Amino acid sequence: MTTSPTKHHQDFTYRGESMTRVETFVAAAFAFAVTMLVISVGAIPQNIDEFIIACKQIPAFAASFAVLTRIWHTHAVWSRRYGLEDAWTIVMSCALIFLVLIYVYPLRFMMESLFALISGGFFPRSMSFNEDWQVRFVFGFYAVGFMLLCLNFIALYAYASRQALRPEMSAIERFDCNTEIYSWSATFTISSLSLILSIALPMEQMQFAGFIYFMLFPVLTIQGFMRGNKRRTLSRGERVT
Repeated sequence: MTTSPTKHHQDFTYRGESMTRVETFVAAAFAFAVTMLVISVGAIPQNIDEFIIACKQIPAFAASFAVLTRIWHTHAVWSRRYGLEDAWTIVMSCALIFLVLIYVYPLRFMMESLFALISGGFFPRSMSFNEDWQVRFVFGFYAVGFMLLCLNFIALYAYASRQALRPEMSAIERFDCNTEIYSWSATFTISSLSLILSIALPMEQMQFAGFIYFMLFPVLTIQGFMRGNKRRTLSRGERVT
């Protein structure tokens, strides 16, 4: 555990106000992942036609970049809140990096496929398929990766909740920690449904194995609203049921 000064921020004590070596390593790995995301486009355009094709790939890059940024930010907030730097923290953080580096290109391809589908082919995608099982494999592979990512964050927050932190976690801090576990558990459930659909759906409906991820928006919004109300009740010193 780090011994950096603590700082209060929105009812939460930042025990890792200074970047730990683990957080620095994770940030550097995410920067490398973004670089891989960019260079996966291919060679530098040599003519206007190739440049236009490269421009059409910007939406897929932007969406992939947003996902990576969200994952990095989640780990950065976790590091600042708890300031942990022990063996298990290193193992789980390295597992996160491992998953991100493996799934950089599948993430990019899934976003390319999404924009190609909703644009009627206007936005290009870099991969094609010859057989049905290949499509199922890609959807399943992506779903498994997202499931493992969710389990990683659930493990990080569950681990932090069991530590003897200094200062000790307040009731609101424990509530927020549990909220993160619930959010990533919901994401894990939706990713599991995507995996099931990638196996069970007929090929003409396979796109729904990807569209199901849009359920994250209403599910997490409703969950955030409900947990937010309970948090405000807790902050007023009232008992939360």
